[in-house]
Amino acid sequence: MQRVTEAQRQAYFRDGGFKAEGLLSPEQLKQARACFDWGIANPGPLAFTIYKGTELEHYVANSNPGAYQNGLEALFQELSLADYARELWDSEHVWYFSEELFAKGGGKPAPTPWHQDDAAIPTRGDHWVNFWISFEPLPKQNCISIVRGSHRGKRYNAPSYRDPDDPTDPMYPDSDLPRAPDIDADLSRDPASWDLVSWETQPGDVIVFHPGCLHGGAPIDTKTPERHTLVVRFFGDDAVYSHLPGDYLSASETGEQWIHLESRTDGAPFRSPVYPRLR
Repeated sequence: MQRVTEAQRQAYFRDGGFKAEGLLSPEQLKQARACFDWGIANPGPLAFTIYKGTELEHYVANSNPGAYQNGLEALFQELSLADYARELWDSEHVWYFSEELFAKGGGKPAPTPWHQDDAAIPTRGDHWVNFWISFEPLPKQNCISIVRGSHRGKRYNAPSYRDPDDPTDPMYPDSDLPRAPDIDADLSRDPASWDLVSWETQPGDVIVFHPGCLHGGAPIDTKTPERHTLVVRFFGDDAVYSHLPGDYLSASETGEQWIHLESRTDGAPFRSPVYPRLR
């Protein structure tokens, strides 16, 4: 696998992400697609459809308990993603956290609402990374976008995905976390209102970004009518626990893995036997 360049490392910590061009070989991409297909065929308890029954509909499978044993473990060994993450952060250890699968089709817009992953994961820290692997060629306007530097800014209230007419409807209605901005509405009024970073990609390219970044978009359209994306997420030594309102993930049966954290004290190392240590 490619080495992390100093320019990429700087872009990661400064901007929040970069494109690793040609990071995966055709055979490695085929192996990643097999993991994606297994997850679609075997949805876990956290799989859901965003805005079901609307033109914004798209399917998300998240943190399937069986995914690691059914392909992801072998994929990580083949890709050496843990070594890549360790080199990116200069972290001694690397843990696997979760995967997400995104399936959009039908040529309808279906943009991903703007959000931060750490608004739904009780953690903060520099040593977090998403590897965003899409299996179709994507023009820049159909690729994920991030708000430059937003991983170093405030944490916003996570979107609830309950109201297709309000992509900022808060997951935690009684929280003092600021409501997520309606970036698409802002951009429609002023294209320069947000400093966005996005990329044109080919199969084998990987978008490497910090999950604390405000990110979203990646719509489909008539020219790019489908998008299938595998996202795998890792964390390192400086990841710490950071309380979220209501602790909703540990309160639900499907979020049982969250109750095994070794400490839920703010600032404590984010550690749990549930998450495999890869390095």
